[in-house]
Amino acid sequence: MREAWYVPYSTTAFEHTRVVVLAPHPDDEVFGCGGTLAQLASGGASIEVILVSQGPQAQTRYAESAAAATLLGYPAPLQWSFEDRGLEASQAALIEQLTEHLLSSQPTLLFAPSLWEMHPDHRAVCDAAIQAVRAYHRATQAPLTLALYEIGVPLSVTDLVDISSVERLKREAMHCFTSQLAEQRYAEQIAGLNTYRSYTLGLGVSAAEAFHVLEAHEPFSEQRLPSQQDLALLRCENAYHAERAAHQAHAATSDGLRQRLAERDAQYTELRAYLDAILASRGWRWLTRLKRLLGR
Repeated sequence: MREAWYVPYSTTAFEHTRVVVLAPHPDDEVFGCGGTLAQLASGGASIEVILVSQGPQAQTRYAESAAAATLLGYPAPLQWSFEDRGLEASQAALIEQLTEHLLSSQPTLLFAPSLWEMHPDHRAVCDAAIQAVRAYHRATQAPLTLALYEIGVPLSVTDLVDISSVERLKREAMHCFTSQLAEQRYAEQIAGLNTYRSYTLGLGVSAAEAFHVLEAHEPFSEQRLPSQQDLALLRCENAYHAERAAHQAHAATSDGLRQRLAERDAQYTELRAYLDAILASRGWRWLTRLKRLLGR
């Protein structure tokens, strides 16, 4: 497959005027999407950052987030009162509060941590975001883009945003979090991640932020979040259908091409049946459940 199937070779520019950002803890919003937020703010977007939990050094960490917000050009964040490292236990309440907030603020773009994150609070906020976006779309039918950002674990990227022009500004904002930088070199590590994300973008891009972008109408199961395997299979299917459509446009003039297209269809049908059988098997279901119980 072409390299671009795995990672973009071009950049995306989010063009939204009403933006909500979910940060499980103060600093996640800057580490995950601070460069993109700076660009949106400079373009006149209304940005609302929500710090979902409060934990140790709550006042200090809020002040650090507020200072970073001033540097990046958006208002001081809202502070919700969920317990740090307690978001999984408060999932129902978090989904309800977030859904109500979306209905009142009516954003067109929502940022949240990705479902690949290792921290349980990050995964809980991602879960709540997907559930709330689904509920919001059912209630309003209004378009709402969900952009998942990365911090602790690189995600399966669909969109890269060039932040070269605000790279230095993001570094300054990350250094507002002195209470956290005293414990770990987060600013250096995130800067390294942003540099790495420019890998496919050429010499003109020195730093980028990566996102996995989902639309409200995408067919998520009502029973569970999409797994990494689900998303990979979805991309595989999309690539197959795109290739088939391209071939079909020329098939009428080529008997050989029609034959190859029929062979590909048969291969795809066989592969899909095989994957469905695996995913429906008891062994696979137990393995998936065990991985969830182990937090892996």
